[in-house]
Amino acid sequence: MVTIATDNIVRFPESNRDSIGNRDRLRTLRESRDLVAQKLREAVRSLVDELGEELGVKGDQSDERDQRNFYYGGRELLRENQTRLEGLFAGHWLKLFDRALGATSDAKPVAVDLSSDQLELVDLGDMDEQLAVRGLASRLQDGCEEGLFAAGRRLSHLAGRDDGHLALDSLLADAAHAALKESALPGPLRVEVLGGLECRCVNVLGPVIHDLNAFLVGRRVLPTVRRSYTRAQPKSPADTQTAGGAPADVFALLQRLVSTGAGSVAVPATIAAASGVLSSAGGVGIGGGGIFGGLSGATTMAPEAMAAAMQRVMVSLDALQHSLPPSSAISVSIPTTNVLREFRGSEVGQGLDHLDAVTVDIVATLFDFIFDDNTVSDPIKALIGRLQIPVLKVAMLDKSFFSSKQHPARRLLDSLSRAAARCGPEVGHTDPLYAHITTIVERLQTEFKQDAGLFDVLCGELNDFLENQENEADVQALKAAPLVAEQERRELAAVAADAVLAVWLTSPLPAAVADLLTTEWRSLLVRQYLRDDSEGWESAVNTATDLVASVAPVTDAAGRKGLAAKLPTLVKRIHDGLDLAGVTMERRVSLLDCMFSLHAAVLRGAAPIATTVWALPDAPAEPAIVAESIEADGALVQRMSLLDAANVPVLEDDSDAQRRVDELQRGDWVEFPGGESGAVRYRLSWVSPERGILLFTNPHSPRALSVAPAALALQLERGEAAIVPVEPIFERAVNRALETLKAA
Repeated sequence: MVTIATDNIVRFPESNRDSIGNRDRLRTLRESRDLVAQKLREAVRSLVDELGEELGVKGDQSDERDQRNFYYGGRELLRENQTRLEGLFAGHWLKLFDRALGATSDAKPVAVDLSSDQLELVDLGDMDEQLAVRGLASRLQDGCEEGLFAAGRRLSHLAGRDDGHLALDSLLADAAHAALKESALPGPLRVEVLGGLECRCVNVLGPVIHDLNAFLVGRRVLPTVRRSYTRAQPKSPADTQTAGGAPADVFALLQRLVSTGAGSVAVPATIAAASGVLSSAGGVGIGGGGIFGGLSGATTMAPEAMAAAMQRVMVSLDALQHSLPPSSAISVSIPTTNVLREFRGSEVGQGLDHLDAVTVDIVATLFDFIFDDNTVSDPIKALIGRLQIPVLKVAMLDKSFFSSKQHPARRLLDSLSRAAARCGPEVGHTDPLYAHITTIVERLQTEFKQDAGLFDVLCGELNDFLENQENEADVQALKAAPLVAEQERRELAAVAADAVLAVWLTSPLPAAVADLLTTEWRSLLVRQYLRDDSEGWESAVNTATDLVASVAPVTDAAGRKGLAAKLPTLVKRIHDGLDLAGVTMERRVSLLDCMFSLHAAVLRGAAPIATTVWALPDAPAEPAIVAESIEADGALVQRMSLLDAANVPVLEDDSDAQRRVDELQRGDWVEFPGGESGAVRYRLSWVSPERGILLFTNPHSPRALSVAPAALALQLERGEAAIVPVEPIFERAVNRALETLKAA
């Protein structure tokens, strides 16, 4: 059973996704912990030597007697306690490591409150040490970020934890601090040592982290770790801060935009041509004042007159709202026009007071930006465009609409944005989601008067509909994810086997040996990897090592005698490996005959055997995206991966496109080419925990897409795929409007 989690990862049963056998996990975890402990002892040894020299130099340069005594005395104390510090650092690392892996919560230590009114309650020496420890952890994180992430992720994987990765930077910093405190060194000297370690942490502790990762990779623990980034959420206009620190008045900023005319957006010819459809249906006379015509003539009215004027405006807007033809009467291929500009130029629109006139102009400008948004398909624009009158009425009745995301109308627009992200350019009447959006628009068009509660009701219904669609996509992912995970394990097995073989194949070898290694022995390594057979894997690697050594020239008689004694056992191990690989008898005889000839030549002390370096094919100008369809247990998946000339998966790079791929979150939508049927949008439903393979589903398609991160990055660079923006349509319009104002 596979379960969908709330984050990017589908939780697989441990037996399905381990890259090493379950029985080896605890042993590898223990060996990793002990390896770091040993490396920390060595690190402390070199650190004490460096700090001792530094303290001596500081003492020589000090003019004050007390300072000289502190530095000279500190140097002697460090040297006297070196062995004890080594043991304490390693011991506290072991304790903190075991505690971290045994923790059942993600609770973090509470930071010390250093506010001025409580400083007198804090021991200044302790405060200096805490600051030094935090500085050490921060410096280590900055200097060894990738190594720390990879090691922490691998250790968490071994421990069976799916809650992220261990904060090794904090563990190491805390272990160093605890060791210093238990050593009974004076407080000022502890601060001095922590500061010295902070300056040297990358050089002193970096190799420890590197050796830990090398050890784990050698044990086949997540050979490739994908760094996952959390997207920084864009700030909304409501979150924008003014120079004085108070929330910015979005309405006032937008008022400046329309007052300066900076918000004008060129209307495409197709939209202009479509304006006749709505203007002829609207029944509203168009005056000659233009968009800003009513501003200069606006006058101040008494409250009673203002209420009466507002009532006349609402009556006029009601008439315009109900006179528009139903959505089904307009072709989905024709974008809508901005009817608010036409209303603004009408007799009623030109008679508005200043505030209401500006409100019309602002809403009209925002819809201009929506119509100009290339990420929204024209059919969806046509539907959203029919909400202009209801949205204008809401904005005129409640100006908080512009700044409050919790306003019912804003929440409905946000939900419509989520829906729009799923609709590709070719969406039409037969699409269930398009039909549901059409129903919402028509209900607002026919039922909305002045009560924003209708927006709330429709928003709830739309969210329920979208949730049902997401559940359908998750069911699809449940079927496809195990299939993708199995293919991923096969790719990882190939990568692991090639990494081992490359050690020998890049050096001169007899052609027969290189042929055996790249064919039968590679298949054997892949087989052992997939079976989680650590002993079988090590046996195959050791046999290959001994085979390569056995064909190297031996010049002395003692060496040839030793080789002769080892050959029977080696030949039997090769036989056993060929049995497991399922090699035919004809091929087996040919291989063993070649091996016999090679060994006979070595034992005779003959001249060095003619050797060759096994050259890989030249890589193409750029890796190729390979697509294939796989089907099993009712799941249909199209796989897309990026392979080099040797058919080895290409891993991620540091390109901008790759960073955009890394930032994708479960639930995001990506548009892929759909051939003759046009572009199709798929939802990211699962990210594999090892190589970061992305699984996309669409509730209306029986086919799931499995895309390697590097392949998607290349598609983005080529323009063959596009990430659909996650920011709501209305938010994007407001942000673009404010950017236009800033640039004006």
